[in-house]
Order: sequence, then structure tokens, then C-alpha cells
Amino acid sequence: MRILLLLLLSPLFTFSQDQLFYNARIFTGNYDQPFAEAIAIRNGKVLAVGSLKDVEKKLGKAALRTDLKGQTLLPGMVDSHIHAIKGGKTLTKANLKDVPTDVPSIAAYAQEAIRKQEGMTGDVLDMYGLNISTWSHLDELSKAFNSGELARHPVILRGSDGHTVFANQAMLRKAGVDKAYLQTLSGDMRSYYATLPDGQPSGFVTEDGIKILHAAVPNVVDYALAAKKTMDYANGYGLTAWLEASATTTATTESEILDAYHGLIRANALSAHVVATIVAKADSSPEKQIDTVLAIRKKYERPNLKVAGFKVFADGVLEYPTQTAALSSNYTGTNHKGVFMFEPGNFARFATAADKAGMLVHVHAIGDRAVTETLNGFERVRKQNGNTRIPHSITHMQLVVPTDFSRFRQLNVLTSQQLLWAFGDVTTIDIVQPYIAQELYKWQYPAKSLLDAGAVVAGASDWPVSSANPFEAIYHAETRKGPKGVLDSSQCMPRMAMFYGYTIEAAKVLLLEKEIGSLEPGKWADMVLVDRDVFSVDAESMRDTRVLWTMFEGKVVWRRQ
Repeated sequence: MRILLLLLLSPLFTFSQDQLFYNARIFTGNYDQPFAEAIAIRNGKVLAVGSLKDVEKKLGKAALRTDLKGQTLLPGMVDSHIHAIKGGKTLTKANLKDVPTDVPSIAAYAQEAIRKQEGMTGDVLDMYGLNISTWSHLDELSKAFNSGELARHPVILRGSDGHTVFANQAMLRKAGVDKAYLQTLSGDMRSYYATLPDGQPSGFVTEDGIKILHAAVPNVVDYALAAKKTMDYANGYGLTAWLEASATTTATTESEILDAYHGLIRANALSAHVVATIVAKADSSPEKQIDTVLAIRKKYERPNLKVAGFKVFADGVLEYPTQTAALSSNYTGTNHKGVFMFEPGNFARFATAADKAGMLVHVHAIGDRAVTETLNGFERVRKQNGNTRIPHSITHMQLVVPTDFSRFRQLNVLTSQQLLWAFGDVTTIDIVQPYIAQELYKWQYPAKSLLDAGAVVAGASDWPVSSANPFEAIYHAETRKGPKGVLDSSQCMPRMAMFYGYTIEAAKVLLLEKEIGSLEPGKWADMVLVDRDVFSVDAESMRDTRVLWTMFEGKVVWRRQ
């Protein structure tokens, strides 16, 4: 048995014989049979699952048998919205990992990175993972990075939300961003740049304004290394499938991200089912963009790498000072309601054409108005096309009003939720609550209300915006507990619902629920062995769950050293 276990835990070891795992607590992800004690695998797929007696009937005498001694086995975890290769890229760069940190500590980290030349991108210190609570200290940040040694180096600090950055004056000069440049921009584009009293840019930049800074950063990325780090990181958390949310845009048929997956495929190292979406502009011609996606499919699709359709941005982010999420009422003390990134009628036409072409539409919507208008568009899709064959999806949904709760079920629109963010801290209280109407604030991340209204709640991380650890996300979904207290206990999610959310429900967002997401006969044998019974321990212990090994299509691809 010891030899068998050593073979089982060898990376990428492929079994030609049937396998039997027994004496286990197996969560199947199947609502009709949630738990089992044994599972059999043949040719990388589930042969049978249930009682040991029943499963053994399906096997020959030569099956390899593994006694799991009461340990807990889960389906491979599925993330319904992630930027996996970009996450791997951040692991090759200077990275603050979204940990709340004071400005002096950030400056010290930056100075050390420059001194060691670690994580540099050419001559630019391009730092990832800055916790967005830091934006409350912009004056202090500007002083630290525009004086002394740091003032001599171009520096970009990337907010963990993916929508915000700070560039010091050396970086602004390198990118050609000054008062004269801002005066050439339209009003909407100029609003993405915070300015000083004299009209010069302060260095805080949001949304599309970031692109000119990106263009000035040397294109030095080792995508092969980033892809390798992606797989190790994701498999280490038990992830075996995900929606790669922004593989490229419809402006091109080239994709460095999909190229990176091709590199993994050539190396026989792709250990996940990957479904990609392409960022589209809903205000532009759907026909041309559909043709682009068809070309991308032809160029890139392979086994375990699919291109499902589109990702569309409805708005930006909610937190002060960015405030680009689209609301139904003004931000407090202002005359604006955020940024709406498409005209609603255009979105409805775009989504209807995409749906008719059999393509997924996956929408970023954070503010309540963005959610409502997206649902309005999907309602027109259902009325015009007369079917619900493709379950389109909305991701993030920080604010959802009660009148929209039941519409998700009615319209067969799935929710992809990052509930790791749903807890009481600076990002949900200090830089949100004072700046929006109370009647909106009380509906922040209303996951339980959506679940009770019949919505599909799928787990997601948005990594590298935050950790891709599903156990940490399930903990926050269940407790909503943070350093500043509990964020509305009425929205705490049942733990079991979240494990379904990270398995079969997330598989539905990927349009792969017939192949993965649960341990049922005929589905791929993607499984995760964990170090505790995640269904009986307390919430704090469940949060600290460790993966022992991860299996993908019947072979172990990651194991804890």
C-alpha cells in the first residue's frame, strides 16, 4: 500500500488500471447524492460512486485500491471568474499580495525591490497587489514616492481591484502624462485622472486612463514562467477548472494569455479545464466581434481550452475615491452616479446577437444600476430569442437591489460572486458607507437573498485581485466577519451552498456542468483530498484547510510537500 500511495502522489502519474478510493467522506457535488464512501475511476473518468459494496461491483479484480482512512475528498474546485495567467504574472513581479499595509512599509518594500532589482520590469518598478484601502492615504503615498531615492525611479503601484493605479512623477513623465496631455482628452477620459490644484496629474489614475501608463512599461513578461506558476498556485488550492475572464479583446485575434496556455499544452502541463472569454465593447457592432471570437476559437481551441464568448464591462468599481460603479443614485456629496460603460439598448442588441450565435455573455457589474440594466438587456435577449439555452452570467454584483433578486432565476442568468470580499473591513465600510445612499449600502453582496430567490450562486475569486483560495472565500461567505465586524449577518451563506457554489454551480458558468463540477459516472475524475472534514469543523478551522493532493482527469498533478 505504501508503494501505491507513493505512485499515486507522483505528479502527472497516469494510471492504466481502474482505481478505487474507499473509506472516505466524499462530497460529490451532486444534489441527488451529496455524499458517498467510495469512488471508482476508469480512463480518467468517474466509473461509479456510492457505497463500497455498490462501487466494487463495477470493478475488476485488478483495480488499484486506496484506503483513505476517513479523509475528506472533494470534486475539483471550479472558479467562475479569474485572471489566472495574469495572476501567475504577478507572482513573477514585486507583489504586495493585497495585504493592508501602511505607506512607510510600502515605500520600504519598494526601495528594497529597486536595490535588489527583483521584480523590476525594465527600468520600471511595477508593483502589484496594493490593497485599495491605501487610496485613502494618497497624499502620504505621493510624498513617499516623489521624494528621496524613490523619486528617481519610475514606479507604478497597481491597486488590487485591477481598476486603479498610482504613478509617481517619474512614471508620469516617462508616459508623457502631464497637464498639457490631459487637456487633449475628452471629459470622460479626463475624469480618470486625479489632478492637483494647478491642473497637473496627481498620479492616481483609474479605468481606461491606465492604458497610457501600461504602454510606457517595458513589455518584459516571461509568460512560460507565469503559466507554470499559475498551475502550481491554482492546483495547490484544489482548483481544476476556471473561467479565464479576459483572455484578450475583440480588437485582435492575438492573445498572450491563450499563447501561454498553448505553451502548457505543448509541455503536457495544462492541469485544468480552462474556458476563456474575450473582452468586447457592447456599443460596437456585435457581428464583427462575433467573427473575431470565431477566429480566436479556430486559432486557439484545444482539448481543455475553450473560448465560450464575451466579457463585457458595465461599470467600474465602487470604492472612494474611484467611484466608477454605476449607481441608481448620486454618490454622496456629488452630482454623479458613476460610469456606465455601455448604452443599455446597445447592450441588449449585442447580447441578443451573441446569444443567437451560441456565445456566452459574462458581464462585470458592481453598482446596482449596472446590475439592473444588464438584467434588462438579458430580458430582451430572452424575449427575442425565445430560449434560455445559454445561461449568461453577471460577476461581482457588490450592490443588488431587492427588485432584481428573483430576476436571475426568471431569466436564467447566473451569479459569479467573489464573497471573499464580503466582510467588514476598510474596503466595505470606511471607503464605501459614507459615500453612497444607505438604502443601497444595506444591500452590499446580498448573496443569501439571491440564493433564497432561486439564483445560482457560483464561487469566484477574481485572482489576482484577491486570493484564489476557495476555503478562505467560503469562510467569509459563511461568517462575513472581518476586522471591523460582521457585514450584515442576514447575508451569511450556508457552508454547503458554497461548496456547491465552487463545484457544480461554478461549472454551469463555464458551460461545462455535463463534464465537470461533480463526481458522477461519466464525468472527469477531478478530485481534491483535504486535511480535514470541511463540513464538520468550525468556520475558523475550515478557513485553514490545506489541500493534500489534487487530481485532474484521473492523475495527481499537485501534492503538498
